[in-house]
Amino acid sequence: MEKIILDEKSWRYKLCKQGEHYVLSVPCCGAALYELDIPVDQATAEAGLHDPALLELLATSVQQDPAAYVAIHRSH
Repeated sequence: MEKIILDEKSWRYKLCKQGEHYVLSVPCCGAALYELDIPVDQATAEAGLHDPALLELLATSVQQDPAAYVAIHRSH
């Protein structure tokens, strides 16, 4: 299934849609640079498209503590 980029800010985030699912891809670094994909619901995606500052806040939160987001999504 094709991933469509809906919004992007270089080195901060990419908001993508894949089928019916939305994903916020956030570059993170530790021992290496990697991209962390965080599922977001449609309401969050649409709000972020209207106000990119919301996506900025979410991306910053992910970058500050990527392990917390990995743990959250592994438990679902």
